[in-house]
Amino acid sequence: MTRLALLVAALSALGCAVAAALHGGATAIGVLAAVASIAVAIAAGVAAIELHAPDDLREPRHARGPSRVDPLPDDGITRRGALGRAWLFAVGAFAIMGLVPFVALARRPARRGTAWFPGARLVNPEGTPLKANDVAVGGIETVFPEGHVGAPESATLLLRLEDDALRVPPDRAGWAPDGNVAYSKICTHAGCPVAIYRQQSYQLYCPCHQSVFDVLDAARPVSGPATRALPQLALDVDSDGFLVARGDYAEPVGPDEWWRRA
Repeated sequence: MTRLALLVAALSALGCAVAAALHGGATAIGVLAAVASIAVAIAAGVAAIELHAPDDLREPRHARGPSRVDPLPDDGITRRGALGRAWLFAVGAFAIMGLVPFVALARRPARRGTAWFPGARLVNPEGTPLKANDVAVGGIETVFPEGHVGAPESATLLLRLEDDALRVPPDRAGWAPDGNVAYSKICTHAGCPVAIYRQQSYQLYCPCHQSVFDVLDAARPVSGPATRALPQLALDVDSDGFLVARGDYAEPVGPDEWWRRA
């Protein structure tokens, strides 16, 4: 029982380290670490029970004579050695797992962009393509590229503004047909979803750390910890009146740390 628990603990600890090295989900890393800790606790408890001597020790009396010490059986020595190696294996695995915080916090490799591509139609979370007039003025909708609904880094906020409200930079002329403007939904501070829109002030809010972005001024941050604007997706209208992307985001989405090479 002890060796089985130690084996489970060691394998879980090693799996935790591997998951962190591969930038796996925090849930998987946490579950593996918890299983490793529980398994080693079980092993320690079983070992303590096995080592505990009974409270009532009785030994038969022998006639006086030369003392004799019976040698330990060979299987006992072998068992102790195997158990000791199991403990060493488990301790080594836990030492490797101790590197998990450093590996998990390491910089991620550069990302190659999102699922947006030239001509990709904007669809709502149900997969329905949107036309230029489907969103009412003052409205907001989460959209994805057609065929990639749910792609996390492609989540985009589509807002419909008055035609003369946007302060459009010269290099972005024509990016917001009929007042439809699209910004990445991923906050540039910590990657949380920007989910709150205040129509009267034309501001987007990130609920995680209260970063605020000015929709009328290219989604530039006006308060909070974010220091970079939400990337804007260039839009167009196809021959059937559907909103389409002109291409992928020209700027990286999400926090800068996502795009730095390790």
